[in-house]
Amino acid sequence: MRFRTLGVLLAAVAPGLAAAADDPPPTTRWSGEVTAGYVETTGNSETRTANARAEVIYASETWRNTFNAAAIQSQATQTNELTAQEENKVTAERYGVGNKTDYNLTEVDYAFLQLEYEKDLIGGIRERTSETIGYGHKLLTGPAHLLEVEAGVGARQTEEQGTGIEANDAILRGRIGYKWNFSETSFFGEGIKGESGESNTFTESVTELRLSLIGKLFALGSYTIRANTDVPAGTRKTDTITAFSLGWTFGK
Repeated sequence: MRFRTLGVLLAAVAPGLAAAADDPPPTTRWSGEVTAGYVETTGNSETRTANARAEVIYASETWRNTFNAAAIQSQATQTNELTAQEENKVTAERYGVGNKTDYNLTEVDYAFLQLEYEKDLIGGIRERTSETIGYGHKLLTGPAHLLEVEAGVGARQTEEQGTGIEANDAILRGRIGYKWNFSETSFFGEGIKGESGESNTFTESVTELRLSLIGKLFALGSYTIRANTDVPAGTRKTDTITAFSLGWTFGK
């Protein structure tokens, strides 16, 4: 009787086990990447530049959450005119964090909520915080070419460099993002975003080229143009950043 019962249980379970064996292994909903770069020159000019960036993504059929953080710092050795001593001076320093949550309305339409904060110790705007909500549409869905556009509204809080003048604005925000996956692990990307309020209009263009090296290791080059329409006197409205780094992906 015991063996008969066992045989019945195995017969009932066997189809499920066979189906499970045929199913592909589950894929993780977490993915991301980390990059870091460093350049140092010595001799007639002594400079040091370091940059780092991290991105973590959690995606399901309905939701997608993206957290990112970035930092860059440049130092140069200069001679103090009063003491005739060489000193290290920070020539560029910027930190930023952001979080974006997308909710899929259809396969090509989504709503989003985005929060951003950055601190720039050199540029015209020392601190900027923004909160926006909006709508996005995917014009191209791949696999080779991806193109999406976004429009949103929100609020922004800023502080000018040097003057300490603060502003609180209602803003309009727009973004265009393009990505060309010319291989399974390498791509070219271009992203342009802008946010406009009463006190200032801020735009940023990021051009990236990523090339796979070995396994999950890759090389990344990027060129960033950042511009503000209203900055303190004596401060340039446009900054550019050229960065090269090595990175590692996970969950992909």
